[in-house]
This record gives sequence, C-alpha cells and structure tokens, in this order.
Amino acid sequence: MLTYFKDGQGTWQDYIVVDEVNAFPVPPSVSDEVAAQFIVNPWAALGLLERLDVPKGEYLLQTAAGSSMGRLIIQLAKHFGIKTINIVRRDEWRKELKSLGADEVINCKTEDVRSRVKEITAQKMAYAAVDAVAGMSTKVVAACVRDGGMVIVYGALSSNDITYSIYDLRRKVQLDWFYLGDYVPTREKIDLVASKVMRLLELKVMRPYIGRKYPLADFRDAIAESEREGRGGKVLLVS
Repeated sequence: MLTYFKDGQGTWQDYIVVDEVNAFPVPPSVSDEVAAQFIVNPWAALGLLERLDVPKGEYLLQTAAGSSMGRLIIQLAKHFGIKTINIVRRDEWRKELKSLGADEVINCKTEDVRSRVKEITAQKMAYAAVDAVAGMSTKVVAACVRDGGMVIVYGALSSNDITYSIYDLRRKVQLDWFYLGDYVPTREKIDLVASKVMRLLELKVMRPYIGRKYPLADFRDAIAESEREGRGGKVLLVS
C-alpha cells in the first residue's frame, strides 16, 4: 500500500504532498464521506471475494457482519450473485443487514451457528468463509465450511491467536490470512483495483457505512465515539 511514513500517514494533517500517481481522482457522484473510505475496506472486500471466487448461488459465511467491512461484503457479494450467511451478536442487525442484501443472519449469542448453517445450506455447508474475529471464532466458521473449502482470516477482533480443529484439517479445510498489501503488490495492480472500486462506489454497489461527523476541534469526542461499542458507521472528522 502507499503510505508516507516519513511525514506521517495523514491522520492529523490538513494537507500532504504526494506524487501525482498516488492521487486518485474522485468523480462528482462520489461524496466526500464515501471518498474518505475509498481505500482499505472496499479494496479488501473486493480482494477477499476475488480470492475465494465463490460461484454464483453458493453461500459465503462471514463473521462481524454488522461491521463496516461486513456490510461491504454483503453488498458486493449480492452484486456478484453470491449468497451470504452473516454472523452477528445483536438481533437488531437482522433487519438492517437484510435490507443491504444479506440472505441469512445468525445471532451467535442465541443460535447454534453450525446447526443453522447446515439447515440453511441443506447440509452442503458454506462454500467458504471470511473471519474478522479470530480466536475461537475461526474454529466455529471452519466447522461450517464444506470439505475442501477455505476460511480466510482478515482480522483479529478477539485474539491474535487462532483455534482450529484437527477434524477440519482432516477434512482439508484450508486456512489462510488476507493482507491488503499482498493483494496490491504492484503499481499496475493498485491502479486496476482503484479503478474497479471507484466504479463500484459510483454505481453505489458498495455503500460505505457512514457514522457521526465531528468538527476537527472536537477530535477527542470523535475518538471516544470511534471506540464506543456498537457505535455504527465510521466516525469522520470534517474541517
């Protein structure tokens, strides 16, 4: 990825000088709030789905489905004709995620995830899974993937360690890690992905989850809001 560590990464800067090739034009149809989330999550969502190559009509299972990233995966999967099974911890997410295109929503606090996946898929199990949580979560989702399927871990919301069953190893369930820098290792790939993602944002195929906006002077309140559990969309600073 393109970062400028010598002068900081732009987090607390009004302006930064970059090479022209690293400045991406934003069309008028894409709002500032959406453009602020252009890199990272939308690129990663596209990269995960390209990597897994789930056939149309098959099920993709994901954890942390109510997150900003989870919502993008739902929307993009719907666009590609992929069905999604979405794991959440709050029942109030069901209606909202369904409105975004989620096919199934499972509350892992009140439902047996594997039994529900088995029921939803008529015992075929999910074609693949993506996991943002790690820890015991990886073991749960791996058990929900069919023989020879793949689980990609892209986050560590609960732990930097992963629990994985020998039984799933025996079933040849593959486990891998997704790192955005590996997805865009060259200038050519960066330009290609940037073009694809911007077009998807223009078409509103992907609609980033926008949270509360704060004036720059209220950055302390913005930080507190960003750390609040269940806050909703991405918190934005405006000037």
